[in-house]
Formats: sequence, structure tokens, C-alpha cells
Amino acid sequence: MRWVTVLGLVFCLLATLTAQVDPLSTRPKIRQALSLKEAVEIALRESPVLRGAVAELKATEARLKMARSEKRWQISVNTFASVGTESGIFASPPIVMPSATMLLPRRRFFDANTMFMFPIFTGGRLEALIRQAEAVRYATAAQLEAMRLDVALETKLAYRRALLAREMVRVAEAYVAAMEERVRVDKVAAKVGRIPEFWVLRSEAELANAQQMLANAQRDYEIALITLKAIMGVHPDSEITLTDELGRDAGRGARDGKERDEGRGTRDGLKVELLEREKLLAEAMAKRPELQAALRQVEAQSHAVRAAKALYTPQVSLMAMADYMKGTGDMGQGTGGYLAGIVIGLPILDGGRRKAMVNEAQAMQEKALAEVERLKLQIASEVDTALRELQTALKNLQTAQMALRSAEEDERVAKVRYEAGRSVLVEYLDALAALVRAQVNYAQAIYELSVAHDKLLRAVGKGLPED
Repeated sequence: MRWVTVLGLVFCLLATLTAQVDPLSTRPKIRQALSLKEAVEIALRESPVLRGAVAELKATEARLKMARSEKRWQISVNTFASVGTESGIFASPPIVMPSATMLLPRRRFFDANTMFMFPIFTGGRLEALIRQAEAVRYATAAQLEAMRLDVALETKLAYRRALLAREMVRVAEAYVAAMEERVRVDKVAAKVGRIPEFWVLRSEAELANAQQMLANAQRDYEIALITLKAIMGVHPDSEITLTDELGRDAGRGARDGKERDEGRGTRDGLKVELLEREKLLAEAMAKRPELQAALRQVEAQSHAVRAAKALYTPQVSLMAMADYMKGTGDMGQGTGGYLAGIVIGLPILDGGRRKAMVNEAQAMQEKALAEVERLKLQIASEVDTALRELQTALKNLQTAQMALRSAEEDERVAKVRYEAGRSVLVEYLDALAALVRAQVNYAQAIYELSVAHDKLLRAVGKGLPED
């Protein structure tokens, strides 16, 4: 019974230790105030998605080295040892290059040789394979750059969503503070008979609504931070504080845009917008890494076509061998020597295999060309869409600014009138609700302008911290 008890305790301890293992222990925990730029830099460093892409790039670099190795000397050492009553032809293991084939005689036999082989002429096949591997390597690097841009954009959007959620908390906190003060003042006024008692109940109901709004805003902010940490690739238990403000540059951008629009005519404005669009499109076509990757794939497939066609030409290699063998009979004392020469090979009939390989390579080249055209259309669409969203966001921000100023003045006047006894409570509550809506709309407009700017940068191939 003691052993049963001891084993039970051991199993419980092991189960406890296993349960305490953190499945995310490989993810870094950070505790810091975090700017938008710092968040992007951490995401670019810690994102598992990018780590996988970096590994893929290393794999293409290894394939390039493999392709280059085909043009260098190949040396192998082969040993054959046999005993038996029959002779036979045996070859070295298939992964050993250059391979050796040996006729092994009856009885005991031993052979050791060293083989050297160097390609002299392949019709450009090896050169084409190297160029293909180089193009694929550059294409993979461009795809990695595109993924870095995507991760940076995703991090920016998550950070800005967190800023927006934090601003909603501030709006809700101000709303709650205003209603708490309103309830306090109204209770005093109701006691002295200045206002009816049910107005206090109406204020308390509005306070409860403001408190519910605050609770929801705090929940949304916490969820936004959780999402941001997941996108950055850090541990969920990380403690971060956002240092940027939602409207740091948006308001200035809206004012500048308004002044610029007021300073020119409609005709000139359309002309400038057209030139800006053409400039953005040209920049996007030159910088988008996705397009660069697609162009490199076209280049890789063109080299693949050359390599396939080169199979129709003779393949010539320089060969040399040093050999030592020992066996029964005349070879009992062991003999050795060397051999050097040139090996020429040309397949005559292969059942259409080479033709099929050329057709496959040409088809893949056509597919790569089609992908380039698709990407050009997609890039143009993304630039146009982002540009329209940015223009609309600028206008919406200007409208939200004017609405906010009007709502602030309306709430101020309504508060003065209500406290002076010249209006009813509903008038003030309506003005306060309109102010809250205006504050929410203004924060949303700033957020949408920032997001539109981020998307436009991504559309033209920018958006990294070093840009």
C-alpha cells in the first residue's frame, strides 16, 4: 500500500508540473511603453510568419549552392569487396557521384578507386539551372519583403484600433463624469424644489447608460491590446502601454488638405490629382515586391526552358580514375593504375520525355507571365482604392471637426440654459448625447484617415520603419 501511495503522489506531481508548462514559453514577454514604430519593429522581429519566410529564403539559397556545385569537380571514393561462385556487375550507391560500375569476378575480390568528373559542355543546361536558382532566390527574397510589408501594415492597423478603442474609453469616461456631476447637482436641486424628482431619475438612467458605454469601451480596448500582442508575436501576458495618440498628425493633415484645395481651382485640382495618381502608380509598379517576385519567376521559368532545351545537345564531361584491385589468380598480388578521358552522351530516343519537359517549362513560363499581368491590375486597383479612401477620409475628418465644434458649443449653451432654469433636462441630455456622438465620429474619422494613409503606403510598396 505504501508503494501505491508513493506512486500516486509521483503521478500527481508529474501531472501538476505538466499542467504548469506554458505552451507559449517560446514567445517573448515585454513590459514597456510602446510606440507605433516600436510595435512594428517588434512584429518584424518576432512574427512566426516571417520566421517561416526567412527559412524558405535560406532553402532557396541552399538550392542555389546545389545548382552551382554541378559545375565543379566531383570526386568520389568507391570500394567493392566480394566473394562467391558467380561473377556480377555492381554499381556504387546511387547517391554517390560520380558513380562507379564494376564487374566483380568469382571468388574473393577487392577494389578501391577514386573517380574525378568535371562537366566540359552541357549546352548551357547547368548555366541555365544556376540562373534559374538565382532568379528563384531573388523572387523568394521579394516575397519575404512583401510579407514584411503585410506584417507591418497588420501591426499598424491593430495598433490604431487599440488607439481608437482607448479614445472611446476616454469619451465614455468623460460622459460618465459629466452625468455623475449632473446627478449630483440635480439631487441638490430636487431637494430644494427647483426641479421635479423624476428629472433626477432621468439623469440616473442616463448615467447608467454612460457606465455601460464605458464598460463596453474598456472591454474593446482590452481585446484590441490582446489582438495587437498576437500580431506582434509576443506573449499574451506582456504588459504594454501605447504612447502614440490617435490624432497626432491627422488634424494637421486635414487642415493642410483643406488649405490646398481652397488655394486652387477645380480644374487645376483635378489635374494635380491625376498627376499624383500617375506618380503613385508608377512608384507602385517600381517598388511593389510582389511584382518584383513575379518578374523574377518569369526569369526563372525562361531559364528553365533553356535548361530543358539544352537536353537536346551532347553532354560532355572530363573523367579520371585511380584504381587498385586485388583478387584471386593473377590479381592475387594486387594491381593498380589510372584512367583519364572524356565522356560524351546524347540521348537519341527517350519516348518524348525531353519534349514534354520543354512543353512543361514553356507552360510554366506562360503562367508566370499571366501572374505578372494579374498583379499589375491588382496593384493599380489597390492604389486607386487607397487613394479614394484617403481623399474621402480627409473630407470626413473636416466634417467631423466642424460637427464637433458645433456639438461642443451646443452642449455648453444647453448646460447654461438648463442650470439657469430656462430649459428642461431633455434638451441638455440631447445636447450631451450629440456631443458624445460627435466625439466618437471625430475619433473614428481620425482612425480612418490614419488607416487610409497606411493602406496607401502599402499599395505603393512602402510602410516599413526604414521607409
